[in-house]
Amino acid sequence: MYLGLIEARYDYQLSYLDQWALAWQEASTKFETFNLIKTEDVKRLQKMCRDFDLLVVLHSVSADSNSWLNQLASLSHADRAPIILFVGNEFSSPFLSTDSRLNLITQVSPEIIASQLPLECASWLYEKTRSNVVAAPPGIPNIAFPKLSKTRDIDLGYRGFPYPWYLLDDERNNTVNEVVELFNMNQKRIDISFFRRFNSIQWFEFLKNSNFTASTEAGSKFVFRGDDVWRPIQEYFQSHHKFSAIKNDASGMNFFRRLPGPAKRLLKRVTSTIGVNQASLYKPDAEEIQILESLIDFSKHEYRDGKAISSRHLDAIVCGTWQILKPGAYNDILKPNKHFTPWEPSEIPRIQEMMKKDGLLHSKALAAWEDLSPNHSYRSRVNKLLQNLR
Repeated sequence: MYLGLIEARYDYQLSYLDQWALAWQEASTKFETFNLIKTEDVKRLQKMCRDFDLLVVLHSVSADSNSWLNQLASLSHADRAPIILFVGNEFSSPFLSTDSRLNLITQVSPEIIASQLPLECASWLYEKTRSNVVAAPPGIPNIAFPKLSKTRDIDLGYRGFPYPWYLLDDERNNTVNEVVELFNMNQKRIDISFFRRFNSIQWFEFLKNSNFTASTEAGSKFVFRGDDVWRPIQEYFQSHHKFSAIKNDASGMNFFRRLPGPAKRLLKRVTSTIGVNQASLYKPDAEEIQILESLIDFSKHEYRDGKAISSRHLDAIVCGTWQILKPGAYNDILKPNKHFTPWEPSEIPRIQEMMKKDGLLHSKALAAWEDLSPNHSYRSRVNKLLQNLR
């Protein structure tokens, strides 16, 4: 299979994007990669799009901006290979248009939309695109499971930015804080940060050095299929935070994304001192969050539950890190007590016992990996998508 792999690669730190790319490369006999951030790659794709057996559009193309999808929409439908389109960040935001995203996906007209959402939610969200919608949750990374004899220096390890207010879901933030409190009470070694992230290598090494991690399902219980629900929020920002209401696709944002990480961080600090911020990064206090949420009329807008498994859960599985997770569906992949311990009051004594028994903890982590790894690798996900294409 001659594969065209399409991405929008800039300075991000998301390990699952690289794992998907690697799995697709391994499934092909020959591949070309196109980075839509580069003008020369866009022109090269336009010339070559008919030469491939398959075009795969990775999550980064749609995750933070609709402009890259706009470039894809210009490809001739009659003169290109079939497309499998992955969608990134499948949640609703007042600062990145869902209407535009869905319209552009319809114009791209992929043969398959590969969604990280539960299939019921994804089928509803992408219903009008007329593409075949397939569940494509993240997989278990292609790295070696660690030796269980290795001593781990961290009892509880966690990295992750706080969930923003517009997800309307504070469950993960609260769960992690509650678990941290339990480990502090038991005087355990904790290494957490809500503001720093690792690259792929650092992330996996961090997990391999942590006995436990904590989390919830990813995403939000409120996935909307349009932008109308956010109109009052946008009007509020225009009147109260005009210079903090820069949308994801505002003029100049794609130039900003092209900058190296240190330059972006410096520019953010400089602009924030004069009150200019990207709206999706604005952090209202608790009082203002109540005001913002009061502007949303849930009774007038249809929505679906978009809570799902994420790459962080399967990364922990392959690293032998035992997870304490808020109960949920996890795309029907993770099962309580078999793959994680549920964060419930009745389970706290068991968690405290597990803190004392590394041998038991490690054997449970190994059993979880042995159960999931045969059928939940990234390569198995790729094979399933190829079967749906035939």
